[in-house]
Amino acid sequence: MLVHSRKRIGDLSLNVVETESQEPTLVMLHGVTRRWQTFLPVVNALALRHKIALVDFRGHGDSDRAASYAVTDYVDDICDLIHDHISGQVALYGHSLGAMTVAGVAARLGHHVSAIVMEDPPLQTMGTRISSTPLLSYFTGVSRFAGSTLDVGVLARQLGDVTFHDPDSGTEQRIGSTRDDAQLRFAASCLKRLDPAVFGPILQSQWLLDYNVDEVFSSLKCASLLLQADHGAGGMLTEADASHLCELNANIVRVRFAGVSHGVHWTATQQLLNTVLPFLESERQ
Repeated sequence: MLVHSRKRIGDLSLNVVETESQEPTLVMLHGVTRRWQTFLPVVNALALRHKIALVDFRGHGDSDRAASYAVTDYVDDICDLIHDHISGQVALYGHSLGAMTVAGVAARLGHHVSAIVMEDPPLQTMGTRISSTPLLSYFTGVSRFAGSTLDVGVLARQLGDVTFHDPDSGTEQRIGSTRDDAQLRFAASCLKRLDPAVFGPILQSQWLLDYNVDEVFSSLKCASLLLQADHGAGGMLTEADASHLCELNANIVRVRFAGVSHGVHWTATQQLLNTVLPFLESERQ
């Protein structure tokens, strides 16, 4: 059973959905533009050994809107959430934006965090390098749908027709050619619940302002699992960036997913669980 609540942190309230359990808490954090439901494929398996806390980030889903949306803002929120509302040690799982957030939280909270799982963090692919990737064109195209009042089906069809540009190849591609109609509907439902201001720092290459990648990742004290999607298949973490993170910190365990795109928990669910479950189990006291 999932229990919905709103957790107050400073001036904001975050939507948090939790399983009922006495097991140690695993906080799960989604990617930018998404919401907690993105983790539905893996919740049941992870809930066997953890109390799951699924969070809607500020500006996403049913959480409050906010004045700023840099990665460090999300880190601040989750640190406050853990400090004010979760007792004992926690484990953290994050996808994309969530992966960068859990690293920032773990670096700051130290031994209060037992382990982290980072699924394909984009790093500078969505920072200083975004203009050299298809992502700038992609986010520019979808940003106009944030907060839309259109019916989900109508919005999904319009979203599928959006084209984005690849600067390397010079080619254009429809979003509808990269995902099926069911996935488009879910993406549309997330966009309807998204604050348009979320896109501001991304499109202005300001998303990673004050987020020092080397400082964050070299500061990790807990066991840290890095799940690397295939950059050639739509992953956002480059081989060079992944190798650099492992050089920064010997606590980072890297697992590559060949031929798998950015949303590993959707497209290679069982393979992901076969990696994440034993890793988390290895850190049980």
